[in-house]
Amino acid sequence: MANFKLVSANEKQVWSEKYALEYVRTSALLPYMSTASNAIIRMDKQLGGQAGAVIHFPYFAKLQGAGVTGGATLMGNEENLRNYSTAVRASLRRNGVKIQESETFKTELDIYNIARSSLIAQSAENLRNDVIVAGQSVIVPGGNDTDGNPLEDTYVPFATSSVAQKNAWLVANTDRVLFGNKRANSSSGVFATALATVDATQKLSAGVINMAKAMAKKSAPFKITPYRSDATAGREWFVLFVDSEGFRDLSVDPIIYAANKDSRERGLEDNVLLQGGDLIYNGVIIRELTELTTAAAGVGHALLCGVGALAVGVSKMPEPRVQAWDYGMENNVAVVEIRGQAKCSAAGVQTGIVSIFHASTPDA
Repeated sequence: MANFKLVSANEKQVWSEKYALEYVRTSALLPYMSTASNAIIRMDKQLGGQAGAVIHFPYFAKLQGAGVTGGATLMGNEENLRNYSTAVRASLRRNGVKIQESETFKTELDIYNIARSSLIAQSAENLRNDVIVAGQSVIVPGGNDTDGNPLEDTYVPFATSSVAQKNAWLVANTDRVLFGNKRANSSSGVFATALATVDATQKLSAGVINMAKAMAKKSAPFKITPYRSDATAGREWFVLFVDSEGFRDLSVDPIIYAANKDSRERGLEDNVLLQGGDLIYNGVIIRELTELTTAAAGVGHALLCGVGALAVGVSKMPEPRVQAWDYGMENNVAVVEIRGQAKCSAAGVQTGIVSIFHASTPDA
């Protein structure tokens, strides 16, 4: 250990960036999370902030007016551009492990790399779980300030939300919440009543996906924008995050099975029916997230997502730290970051998600 040396700031930065990329990839969210404006999970890095820092994600509602025609006067008939934002409060997150002394440790990076795989797995799990909680959360409308300007919404985890909060959320989002296989299941406006309509027969299916996609496309006034679109071919894409039971039911749905069997790549290496992986049906990419939690016993809570469904704010990139104990005999390795996440919404309405409550029966 006599030749042990510290690494430069640049080496630490490179390590941090690679670490962040790897743990996001491991979380299964990498294809859908970026700083691009059309990402499903919008990411914003405002580095240098502290724990508790708030990062704002703007949202502009679609114009509703028809404008004027001919020689009609436009002055005084302009439409207000309704703008909202989602507030993401960044929180300090730390993971750490202990490593015994080894003569192979020549630099701090050697110690970091010993702990790397374990810390990446834990960071990936934390990110995935945090995003799931945000996606399934219940929105509490922010209301307006004294000048009539909209205030930012707040969010309550689904598991701890009150009856009144769930009911208000359902009423505000009735055009983007689906219970079972019928739109009418939510007509009561009472969440518990609507949830009770989802029996064991109302599994996810091709028909449910078609219905949820149609709801997303028709959503108004806060329109859910497709993740990808091809106007020339008339194609619009969304992504469905679903639990293992829901994915199981979709994989054996005869219509979806036939579509993937007849249309996907042949052969052992690329065929999804042989190798597993995402399913695709009618412009919807179906991705399994085992950690998605249930809404009640036997009822799953899936998320059909378009652009800007969720937001992740980063105030501090993952930073490795080492603390030596017992004269270097034991090294504690930690990764520290400041990050937050939230569902994107405006005036109590989720702007990028159709929530689907479906039968989710465990295997016998």
